[in-house]
Amino acid sequence: MLGMWQESIKANQAALAVAEGYAHALDFMVYAYLQGAQDNEAKRGVERSIALRKKQTAPNANPTGAVLAGYTALAAIPARYVIERGAWADAAALQIEPATPVADSLTYFTRAMGSARTGDLGSARENIEHLRQIAAGLAQAKDDYWAQQVEILRSASTAWLGYGEGRKEAALKQMRVAADLEDGSEKHVAMENRLWPMRELLGDMLLAANKPALALKEYELSLQSARNRYRGIYGAAKAAQLSGDRAKARSYYDKLLALCRVSDTERAELVEARKYLAQK
Repeated sequence: MLGMWQESIKANQAALAVAEGYAHALDFMVYAYLQGAQDNEAKRGVERSIALRKKQTAPNANPTGAVLAGYTALAAIPARYVIERGAWADAAALQIEPATPVADSLTYFTRAMGSARTGDLGSARENIEHLRQIAAGLAQAKDDYWAQQVEILRSASTAWLGYGEGRKEAALKQMRVAADLEDGSEKHVAMENRLWPMRELLGDMLLAANKPALALKEYELSLQSARNRYRGIYGAAKAAQLSGDRAKARSYYDKLLALCRVSDTERAELVEARKYLAQK
């Protein structure tokens, strides 16, 4: 992703004007809105996705290409809306709308992460078990690529479950494995825009574990390939701040505010950025 969010919004608006049911374009547009804290616009996109999902026909056994992309896009949109805003309780309660195994894995991962982040570890385990079953089914069907992608989601959410259980160092090791696996795998047209960069998620865990200098390295690595991501830039700013690098913290907070120059929502991170930059 190039991180040119306003340009992405315009391009995908144009695509949707031609084909209003083009779920892939809707997914990219909602994602771009969320990167600039245009949450009200993103919410309207979520509502459009719900309407499209109601019209979606039952999938065949193994949809591929553009057909699979449509299913994954409509599953990704509501998941992105809660993840990008850090709405963990909403993530834990994300409604399951069975479609295809790959699309369903996005919902179960989001629910698992939301449950782990809100301390509902039992629910996290249940959703992780669904991910395990999906990965096993894909592997049995010799769909090795998607089996690995779902396994990455399972590994990451299991790491956050372990972190919640107090096994922090083991959780960090497992989260790093998930990040390395994702970095070493190719993107697929059906999930060209991955749900959540695992390298950024590793940064989140390091930051939570009070290792800001290490977290900063992971955020900066993630931002090289996932450019101009709101959560990545904020994470880098916070990590720099906590590790005592004031110049870098100011630079990233400046970038965050510039990224959100046309925001329609005052997120907590934006308030924090302005407060930090106002300091002498």
